[in-house]
Amino acid sequence: MGMFKDIKKMTDQSKELSKQQGRPTSMLGRIKDTPNTLNQMSGALDDAMGMQADMQAQNQLLTTGTPGTATIKALQETGTLVNFNPQVFLDLEVAVEGKDPYTTQLTTAIPQMQIPMVAPGNKVGVRVDPADPSAIAIDWTRPQG
Repeated sequence: MGMFKDIKKMTDQSKELSKQQGRPTSMLGRIKDTPNTLNQMSGALDDAMGMQADMQAQNQLLTTGTPGTATIKALQETGTLVNFNPQVFLDLEVAVEGKDPYTTQLTTAIPQMQIPMVAPGNKVGVRVDPADPSAIAIDWTRPQG
């Protein structure tokens, strides 16, 4: 009979811990909480997939985009890190050969080594989608002008 007392004691301890942590103690309660957990996980997965799609689009643009130069007019930190790199919101004035300069905004992660170069008034190399001039990727391999 000692084994059944131990099982009951462990079950009671588990229920007490669940109450302290604000979690359901019954299996039915846990099952009812599952949709919330699944929704949270689904949202996180959607965010991760969206970030991956954005990174793929940026990489494609770096390969096929028209080279240009952008002057940083203003920047604002978003408070987010992407692969340990700070994400910022940039106001840019973009110049592409053969077109009039224009202003646009870009949210992007700044590689750690490039942080000192990202300041208002500085120029950065960019690649621009010829079909959509608002689609821009900063080309960190090009020297800033």
